[in-house]
Amino acid sequence: MNLKIENKRIVVTGGAGFIGSNLCEFLVKNNQVVCFDNFSTGFSENIEPLLSNKNFILCEGDIRNYDDCLKAVKGADIVLQQAALGSVPRSFHDPVTTNQVNVVGFLNVLTASRDAGVKRVVYASSSSVYGDAKELPKLEDNLGNQLSPYAVSKYANELYASVFSRLYGMEIIGLRYFNVFGRKQSPEGAYAAAIPKFIKAFLNHESPVIHGDGTQS
Repeated sequence: MNLKIENKRIVVTGGAGFIGSNLCEFLVKNNQVVCFDNFSTGFSENIEPLLSNKNFILCEGDIRNYDDCLKAVKGADIVLQQAALGSVPRSFHDPVTTNQVNVVGFLNVLTASRDAGVKRVVYASSSSVYGDAKELPKLEDNLGNQLSPYAVSKYANELYASVFSRLYGMEIIGLRYFNVFGRKQSPEGAYAAAIPKFIKAFLNHESPVIHGDGTQS
């Protein structure tokens, strides 16, 4: 079975971000890739090496704007929805913006994809939807209470995806990311992920700061 994706038009929302830019870099070898980003959390340097590639298209816009979404996904075979406002702590401080980006923006991407005839959407969900569920290992159907506005926004994504799949016959799947880390991930800023912060500390011969009582894993 050939699982390689070739000769497709693929839209990567949040394509200048950490995960999105890696997807763009990988997929542009055999496909036409549209990077859709407003650079609120993404970085131009992440996609700078791709700008000269004839298979790469940069489409600046905001997922909170339906018309921007429709322009980006026009003619697409697949949409990879990575655009979001991450961070649980940030959602504590600003739940409204978290909702606008992660829920309203997500719904715009789904609706624009439906209206443009896109059949397949793969989107970033989050391990945060498991909430206070105690079971280990985690099982997809065993969810607890969501513990943050960010978690609620990601669970709302899953509910919308399920409805769109049933109503409109779209192929939609969410990936519940845990602590993703890798190339192009920034350790800077108040809402940077823990693992790159730890790695930066190690490289500087420093001990990483871990909050809590030491029993968490």
